[in-house]
Amino acid sequence: MKTKNIIGLLLLIAIFALFAFTLSQESSKKVVEQDKVEEKVTKVESVVQKSDEEIYLEDLKKQAGQKVEYEVSAYYKVACSSCHGKTGNGTKIAPSIAGQSYEYLLSKLDDYKNGKVENSLMQSGLFININEEDLKKLAKEIANFK
Repeated sequence: MKTKNIIGLLLLIAIFALFAFTLSQESSKKVVEQDKVEEKVTKVESVVQKSDEEIYLEDLKKQAGQKVEYEVSAYYKVACSSCHGKTGNGTKIAPSIAGQSYEYLLSKLDDYKNGKVENSLMQSGLFININEEDLKKLAKEIANFK
């Protein structure tokens, strides 16, 4: 091969190498720019108002972390705390029951049980397999909530 051909071939290889290098630099810039855009979107999403479901979930998470000064029964934990909270202070879907008297609570529970007050959550959640004695124990337990 002649020297001219070798030099021409080397220059052609050098040009392709520079072209490839330039393209790789552009693609890495795009990745960095895309990361910056994603960071900005995340920041904007955190500023955007949260939906009711997100607020509800955060509320439940906060309640899950509350310290309880007294031990609640397993029945209260299963049947009541998911709506009324660990300490009976209420949530967005159910009112506070803490601080109510035993008589009031027993009366209200009886109203729900006998269908005087319609509430599908109470009917399907609380009154499955509960007898009068357990209902009284539950009312007594809730009456002790502060």
